[in-house]
Amino acid sequence: MNTTPDINAPIRILLLGSSTEVGSSLLSLSKERSEFLWLCPDESLLLDVARREELDAMQFDVVIDALSLRYALQGSDEKLQAALRYFNERASAPLIMISSARVFSGNKDAAYAETDEPDGTEPYAQALIAAESIVLSNPDNIVLRTGWLFSGQGDDFVCRTLGLIQDGVNLAYKDDLIGSPTPVSDLVRVILSMVSQGHYGAQNKGVYHYCCAEEISWIRLVEAILATSGQFDPKAQVEVEAIGDSFPEVQESSAMQRQSLSCRKVFNHFGIKQRPWRSKLRNLVKELYKTS
Repeated sequence: MNTTPDINAPIRILLLGSSTEVGSSLLSLSKERSEFLWLCPDESLLLDVARREELDAMQFDVVIDALSLRYALQGSDEKLQAALRYFNERASAPLIMISSARVFSGNKDAAYAETDEPDGTEPYAQALIAAESIVLSNPDNIVLRTGWLFSGQGDDFVCRTLGLIQDGVNLAYKDDLIGSPTPVSDLVRVILSMVSQGHYGAQNKGVYHYCCAEEISWIRLVEAILATSGQFDPKAQVEVEAIGDSFPEVQESSAMQRQSLSCRKVFNHFGIKQRPWRSKLRNLVKELYKTS
């Protein structure tokens, strides 16, 4: 019997969290790519210990965890952690977990490297740190931390900001964070590249960072959204002027925390280059106004 694997067969990917912002983008942005075959079990199946036989019956080459980001918002979830442990024990398929720069406190005065120890104390950070620890207990797995994600879907910060502008609500100009905005579409590019390279022999494992190339303060990011919004909504131009009037005072009174990531390792190991985020943000804001 010939047991040689078919090199032309698609990569079978088990996706945890197909309805999440990252999960739905993975599916939509790869639908024309025949090299990927997606398996998308319901969350109820993933979290039910009594239904493990149904997962056992599935055949997959790699697991992508896009679910931990969502569940971390609710604090740690024992059922999800149990599912991660189950996939760890099923050593035939590596797991790629999507995590966040928010595992770090932000008290470092430079971008965080993969070797820095996560030290965030908020419940969101603690939930992600716990999930990362489970995933990394298997040396074949990958944790991919990323920056401030935006997609124009659901309740991301771009949609929230535009909604506040259109509702005539004054924006809060709290400027205590520095980070790297990252479109979900760019993160998808990185994830699929890592999946492909791993499937065809790359041995790179462990923790990786990816975010877009330019870091920016939170208030300057809001200003970047408003700059494009002003072309479509005069209320946005009023907010731009308000930021200009208040920014010096806010800047002096705020202690800045850095949630940016060093991304040299993902380039050195996978050849993945950082891309800029500004053009993606401008195009997204324009598209959202056209469809609103």
